[in-house]
Amino acid sequence: MTTQLSVIVPVYNAASTLRDAVTSILAQNIRSMELLLIDDGSTDETASICHELSLRDPRVKVIAQKNAGICAARNRGLNAASGAYIAFCDDDDILLPGALRLLLNTAQSEQADVVRADYELFRENADGTYQKQKHSPGQVCRMQKDGYAAFLKNSGPQFVWNALYRREILADIRFDERCRYGLEDFIFNMAVYRKTDRAIYLPQAVYRHFEGAQSTSLCQSSKALCARVRALNPWMESEYAAIQQRCEESEKSTVWLLRKAEAVTFLMHQLRDAGAPAALRKYAWRTLREVLSRYPSKTLDFLQIAGENKKKTAAILLYQLHMQRLYDLLSSDDSTR
Repeated sequence: MTTQLSVIVPVYNAASTLRDAVTSILAQNIRSMELLLIDDGSTDETASICHELSLRDPRVKVIAQKNAGICAARNRGLNAASGAYIAFCDDDDILLPGALRLLLNTAQSEQADVVRADYELFRENADGTYQKQKHSPGQVCRMQKDGYAAFLKNSGPQFVWNALYRREILADIRFDERCRYGLEDFIFNMAVYRKTDRAIYLPQAVYRHFEGAQSTSLCQSSKALCARVRALNPWMESEYAAIQQRCEESEKSTVWLLRKAEAVTFLMHQLRDAGAPAALRKYAWRTLREVLSRYPSKTLDFLQIAGENKKKTAAILLYQLHMQRLYDLLSSDDSTR
């Protein structure tokens, strides 16, 4: 009997959170499922917890490897997966009740290669409690019918843990293992969209993502920031390639500008939130300018998106005027969309 679904969980030193993540997955009421725990060289009690969980439920399978990062762990899971569909979950997050059934039913009824949905974001406060962040979910959107730009606008940040993928479409797609501190999800999804436009977005939340203070601090370190700056090139390369494949000629320049604005805004937020020193800021903006210079652009590009998104319009304008530091003063709101 063919396995319906493989859920891949990259695991690293998650002794305090892994049980909750696994419980949320196994409670999804999908019997024909395998749960692949990829232990990425954990040094705490994670390995023994993985073993314990595999003994409790035959759907749980454990694969151990030397520490190589989240991308390598996910790729190990993709290579081992046997399910017709693939889903991902991080070791410190949870799937909401009914999430996988909703995604799977939609994929099957719509014959979709990708089904994305909304998610909940909880950020850790100084006292250790978590607070839910507000954002507006998009509307139901089908890439094939509504277009590539509308799909990206409605489906929000292109993470992989709030989505379901047909395994066949991922046959030659893997995570870029050079990316260990972010942007790997975006690059992965752009590769997927180059291959298929059978993608659907649903506004129902299926996933709860916890953003802890420790992980936030790690992501804001100079090492992590430099790694994300280096990932700007493969990110923009994948974005541009997807646009060439998915957009009509008449809309390519506008959609590319919106994705370019996404990169500019992303970098502004990253540097601002980390309080990056002047030298790192200089390196980051020099790198982004070098990356974007490889693609067509116009001096007054920002006028094309003036009605789309005020923040992104401001970001592009300040970027083109070499005044991007002023963006810090515009807003401290870190909207997830």
